[in-house]
Amino acid sequence: MYSNDSKNIKKAYNLKNKKMPKALYKYKSIDANGYAFDLLETDLIFLSNANNLNDLYEGEIFYDNEELLYNRFKSNGLPYFMKKTKFNINQKEQIKNSKNPYLDTMKIIYETDDNINSKISFNEFNNDLSNFILGMSDDILKNGNIARKENTYLTCFSENQDIKLMWAHYTDNNKGICIKYNIKDYEYLMHVCYPIKYEDGYDYTEELSNFKEHMYKLAFDPYLRKETDWSYEKEWRLLFNHEIFLRNALKLGDKYFLKLPKPSAIYLGKRISSENKRKIFDICKKREISLYQMEKDSREAKLYEIEILKYSEKSSENELFIVESIKNKTCKSIIRDYFYYPILRNIDIEKRFSKIIDSFNKLTDEEIQFFLEELLFKNNIYPVLYPYYTNVLLFLIKLYDNKSFNHITTIDGLSIEKNLEKWIGYCISSFYNKKIVRYLIFFERLFMRFYNRYVILSDKEKESYERELFNYNLKNNYVTLIEDDTSDESKLMHPFTNENQKELIRNNILDNIQRVIDLFYINGHFDEDGCYEEYLKLKLIVEKIESNTKSRYQEIFLNSKDQYIIGYDNLFNKSYDIQLENTGLFLTLNKHILQLISPKDKMLFEILGKINYNHEITKFIFECCNELNIPYKEDIMININDYFNPKTNPYILYNNLKIK
Repeated sequence: MYSNDSKNIKKAYNLKNKKMPKALYKYKSIDANGYAFDLLETDLIFLSNANNLNDLYEGEIFYDNEELLYNRFKSNGLPYFMKKTKFNINQKEQIKNSKNPYLDTMKIIYETDDNINSKISFNEFNNDLSNFILGMSDDILKNGNIARKENTYLTCFSENQDIKLMWAHYTDNNKGICIKYNIKDYEYLMHVCYPIKYEDGYDYTEELSNFKEHMYKLAFDPYLRKETDWSYEKEWRLLFNHEIFLRNALKLGDKYFLKLPKPSAIYLGKRISSENKRKIFDICKKREISLYQMEKDSREAKLYEIEILKYSEKSSENELFIVESIKNKTCKSIIRDYFYYPILRNIDIEKRFSKIIDSFNKLTDEEIQFFLEELLFKNNIYPVLYPYYTNVLLFLIKLYDNKSFNHITTIDGLSIEKNLEKWIGYCISSFYNKKIVRYLIFFERLFMRFYNRYVILSDKEKESYERELFNYNLKNNYVTLIEDDTSDESKLMHPFTNENQKELIRNNILDNIQRVIDLFYINGHFDEDGCYEEYLKLKLIVEKIESNTKSRYQEIFLNSKDQYIIGYDNLFNKSYDIQLENTGLFLTLNKHILQLISPKDKMLFEILGKINYNHEITKFIFECCNELNIPYKEDIMININDYFNPKTNPYILYNNLKIK
């Protein structure tokens, strides 16, 4: 792995990855601050600095300082002396043939240099000089090692979930948990995941003697070796010892965190408290994570697990995950992983939805029907940040075109074709015709605007606004200003730079939108008056923040427009509706599906063709209208402020258009 030959490095990595266990396990105590629960809910794992680990010799570079001095002198100092000093030919030949060139060089200097006090013996001279050089060398190496540790971060795992000493040492004496991760299924984690080699008496004198040749080994190897006392840990670790690698991590304050995949299982310690057990049970049920209780074997000194909750423990990218989840009637994770996120490329569409449809071949008609009903009937209230409607539309188009499953009907008696027709209508009109969904759009935009300014508030200001917004769970440590060097003279400040950070903010916004649903959509009844009042309250606070931070905002973001993350910035624009734009795009890419549009939805297309409030939307709508021979005319503008009000249905508003 430390070879200078790229082919050998690749072979070493392939061998390492081949030997990596299918799953790795993180032993974790449950602290009073709730960090363990944060990890289970956000998948953000803390990266420990190498200086703060429990092994005093972690990352230590052991070496024989005297031998290192002799070796370095022979390889680096001797050529200099031979070239620069006034040694005669015989002296140079003597040094060249010497078994200890350093010692013989010191003797010649002692005997020939008039500046040396002749009253001191050679041994005293040599010892004083050598100790001085050794001291400097030792200080340089130790300071370098300290600096190297300060820039090295890692987190550790074990190969098994039933190691008794790990439960005792790392879970607060069996009161904590052990978390199972399928790290091998994620290439970005495999690349920085290494096994620990247990060995006594190792040192790096030879490597330090030829630093350039062994530079890569010296950067990694000290963190991948431990003495045999630690072998019971069976450790693998994710290692980040370079700034480039740390860019994949998320920095919150002065701490680094890494976004891991969702755990595939959690094991509860034998002595876990009933309160912590209940909290973890709720998290596992919500996120569809398998849960086990560890117990003592009464016949021998070993641990075993008892199943509490069982879900598929495969990676969501694995087709078996889809099959097992549907068979077990646990579809939340499939729907979240495959339908909640935007699809950026056609090849990803093929890959994502073809995998689900292919898995149908291993399922019964009843199981497929169950999944379709979970997808179509139980997840139809979502805000814009979920590209759920258009993803379901794409999935239904592929399922309809596949033709193998068109005989399957849902509980309302509708075929795949009829469900597709119905869903096209959802994509065109549901965001405005379904009041609760329309409100969620507006709440979502307010939360985005809020976070866009929240980043530049002082802690005192944040606390003040959080008191006013007590209904919501605002994560202030998820938003930070990032400084990017754009040139030698210019630095731009902007939020949301880190992908993991964007994901955390996005999830926090969605959690707060769910809070809106919980408050105002109860048992199928929508409390519009209460929701509208809450909307106006939040809108007032956001506008106050924007007003109070206007000068600071302009100063920070001046000339940094290009630095915004597109997904957020566009949605700050009141006239931007990603839902309608994507629906129009996907329908124009699948024009044969347009023939399934109902007469009612054709009328909505005509209205959308006449309301020209966004060029990209109307472009696709016009194409659809042309394909369907629907008359429309362009450039009828509406008052955007009236149009984008949660109480206003734009399709009704069309009858009283206000021409600008």
